[in-house]
Amino acid sequence: MAMQTYPPNAFLTGLILVCNTVLFWGILPIALVFALELQDGVTITWFRFLVAAIVVAGIQAWRGKLRQFCSLTGREWLMLLFAAIFLIADYVLFIYGLTYLEPSAMAVFSQTTPVFLALTGVVFFHERLNRFQTACFLALFVGLGLFFNASIADLDFGQEGFMVGVLIAVSASFIWALYAALQKKLIGRLSSANILLFIYLAAVVSLLPMSDLSSFGALERSDWMIITFCAFNTLIAYSTFSESMKYWPSTHISSVVATTPVATIIASYVGHLLWPDVIRFTNVNMLGWIGVLVVLTSAVVFNTRPRRKAEVAVLGQDCIE
Repeated sequence: MAMQTYPPNAFLTGLILVCNTVLFWGILPIALVFALELQDGVTITWFRFLVAAIVVAGIQAWRGKLRQFCSLTGREWLMLLFAAIFLIADYVLFIYGLTYLEPSAMAVFSQTTPVFLALTGVVFFHERLNRFQTACFLALFVGLGLFFNASIADLDFGQEGFMVGVLIAVSASFIWALYAALQKKLIGRLSSANILLFIYLAAVVSLLPMSDLSSFGALERSDWMIITFCAFNTLIAYSTFSESMKYWPSTHISSVVATTPVATIIASYVGHLLWPDVIRFTNVNMLGWIGVLVVLTSAVVFNTRPRRKAEVAVLGQDCIE
């Protein structure tokens, strides 16, 4: 498979899209704090996928884009099915992992996700990192280690089920990266909206037996606003992430996705100021703020290096609308 190429204006478009993804993924944990007081995690996830499926199906039907599915080969249908299985498994494993690990520990080990995402770019799409980029990538994860230094120090490796939780967290990250790789492979044959539509519908069907639909009857107006926000967060974040794959290599996307904890800590601080009795804010020590600076600097430098000619060639068939 030849290296994927990108148009001259791809950098700014991809930057806007992936930064939007980081923003919405960063604020999602704050909304979930409120939502998890109302329903269990599986039911909330099912509702998020349901709303996303309804919205995307309506838009795609109105645009007349659903006929794209008719052109898929058997191999492409299989890839689409596995993409759905991997993303659903990631959601379920993350929730299951929280029964073994504290949220802070899950956050630490979930930072293997950008590593796996970058590796899929190298293995499946023949993306290349020069020495300077490799150094930036390593510095980025050193920064994340500094950022999580307090959480890492508090990890109880002797806790019962701890290693099981670690295995689940890392497995979820690996599976999510495989989903992202399959989606990027399909983007030349199917629009990102249709790829996500199939995944949303598969998730709605798969998670329905595990969801507590009776819990919706007890929700008040403010409760509906919270879970609806979580649903549209999913819709917007995954739509922009999916679109960004048409404009940026996986290695570049992974370097920005790795800054999501920074967005979360900022959102947690703002949330704590607004709702101090609900949102907890763990103070970041000086070493942690140094880590934030290292992470942001590494991500910026990594993605603003001079572009190779191969990366600014016309994208062609990979830009299906």
